[in-house]
Amino acid sequence: MNSNARKNLIYSIVLLLMVLVVYFFRSQKSNIQTTETPAEQSGLVGFNGEILNEPYLVLYHPKIAGIETSVDSIFKVWNEKFSSDLPGSEIRDLNLKDTLLRPTKFQVDLLKSISKNHRETNFAWDPSSGPIDLQWNFSTSGARLRDSVNVAEILFLVGLQKIQFSDSLIRKTRSNIRLDLSDYGKALALDEVSSFLQKRGVQNYFLQLGRYTTSKGVNEKGEVWKAKLTYPSDSLGIKKEGFLALQNRSMAISGDFTSFYSQDSLRKTFKIDPRTGYPVGHGLLSAIVLADDSETAGVISESLMVRGWKEGIALDSANQEINLILVYNEKGSGLKMYVSPMLRKYLSFPVK
Repeated sequence: MNSNARKNLIYSIVLLLMVLVVYFFRSQKSNIQTTETPAEQSGLVGFNGEILNEPYLVLYHPKIAGIETSVDSIFKVWNEKFSSDLPGSEIRDLNLKDTLLRPTKFQVDLLKSISKNHRETNFAWDPSSGPIDLQWNFSTSGARLRDSVNVAEILFLVGLQKIQFSDSLIRKTRSNIRLDLSDYGKALALDEVSSFLQKRGVQNYFLQLGRYTTSKGVNEKGEVWKAKLTYPSDSLGIKKEGFLALQNRSMAISGDFTSFYSQDSLRKTFKIDPRTGYPVGHGLLSAIVLADDSETAGVISESLMVRGWKEGIALDSANQEINLILVYNEKGSGLKMYVSPMLRKYLSFPVK
């Protein structure tokens, strides 16, 4: 046998042995019982899209057929309902007309809900505040009213109490009252998707839409879902990132402690009080609210940016169904952070 033939024979034997080793390894591996959880076996399912000019994210597990198509359809319906620009939108119809005979059930139920929220927040949450908001310019230098603006006259166009309604009639006592409900619509849409997922048997999901986040169950690693937050690491307001374990709750964020102007040794947020028509005078810069649903969290967080940190702390003490994270300052002092006592153990960062 020549040397080339001998080499070919050796290569063939080696190749055969390698094939046998691979086969044996795969056979053994297939007989090993996996220790992975069902979530890890099925994997995390994620998809995204857009509603009311805001991106949304949906994560869930295990995979169930038809979920993505159904969720996209729900978001599409709510987008059509709350878009003030789409022809045929019930919000657009409500804004364009001062009187509506035979309003739809959706329009009446919507006015009932927002009027209730308006009253319960001491009129601080007001989706009709657009006309007065547009009269002010904010920058790090301060708040400036547009030239030749009469605040008292503009306030005639603000206030949900100026819309009277019944099941058969909607009438505005002042012409040209407009409602901006895009943010409110996002909260309702997220609550609707959350309800749908639970009805379909999805026990583990994480939803984000704009400033809203809601979750249920655990992630694909078997851990409680966590939301990323920014917080001031010291009194100067140095920004750091941390996490909050959501514990099957909904969260809404209002304000930004890094965006403010200083006046009389107080950092102030870029916010108008719809009840007075003037910028707020307290030192609350951001509010994070956790509640059982996005609607509640969103309304309260926005109202606190008007009402201030003192009312926020008082509300936290009186209402056991919500939790708060407030970043604020007092005149002549640095930034402070208030966290509901029950919430502290769910934060990844210390609270002084």
